[in-house]
Amino acid sequence: MNQERVSKNRRHLSANAGRTHFPAPFIMKMAPLPAALLCGLMLVLASPGFAFAEENWDQDVEITAHRGDVSQAPEKTIPAFKAAIESGADWIELDINQTKDGVLVVLHDENLMRVAGVPHKVRDLTYDEIRSLDVGSRLGPDFQGTSIPTLSEVLDYCRGKIKLNIEIKYREGQSLELIPQMVEMIRQREMLQECMITSFNYGCLQMVKIFEPSLETGLISSQPIPQPEIYTSADNFVLSIELIEPDTVNRIHGLGKEVIAWTINDQYSVDKCKKARADNIITDRPDDILPE
Repeated sequence: MNQERVSKNRRHLSANAGRTHFPAPFIMKMAPLPAALLCGLMLVLASPGFAFAEENWDQDVEITAHRGDVSQAPEKTIPAFKAAIESGADWIELDINQTKDGVLVVLHDENLMRVAGVPHKVRDLTYDEIRSLDVGSRLGPDFQGTSIPTLSEVLDYCRGKIKLNIEIKYREGQSLELIPQMVEMIRQREMLQECMITSFNYGCLQMVKIFEPSLETGLISSQPIPQPEIYTSADNFVLSIELIEPDTVNRIHGLGKEVIAWTINDQYSVDKCKKARADNIITDRPDDILPE
């Protein structure tokens, strides 16, 4: 277990505060710097020794366990979330779907075939039918009987232990009633500062802000975003590794917003995020993606 990660996570939660964003610049009047002094300063900043920003990145960057700690347990289940907490991750990434009878469950796929061997969509089955499915046996006898959890169960289990990146996967024909339902569940548990709602669909984020302006949001994209400033309902940007470049990250940082990179599972991707100064990395390897 990464003890540094554990202590970092505890500090975030005990403070019960939102993510720290870049402060507004402090402006003061001052005389122009002499040209020689300005040139000297630029040389210092450009020198190899002036790399303090990257030196602390390994400890400053936040770690998000993708679908929980999937190296230890079935994805998006309570055992996977327990393992993610024990790994010292700062966040867990999860997705929500709505059952036929309106219950919010934690599951990535629209169809149950991959995780449960059942050729049905989540929205076509009731919660009781989904609850009876075994999603753990395929990974061994230790997980036999593991079921798909509800969002309510996950919120209750993770409250005060780790933050949650909850992705809304909007699909055609899906009811948007799940958004106010989700927001109210978070609000009732006083977890507004422990959750962030993300989606590829910007309209979903706009709806989240209508129901709860203080709830943090993130726009997910695998395509370049030429004008990030127009997405005012997105507090952060969740970008695929292909989009993680210093210029892109700097531009978003200039808006007072953070950059979350996905999915980071190898050293090349880690180095790319480090160079660009991404704020958070989503990984399938929360235990060992960064050196101790």
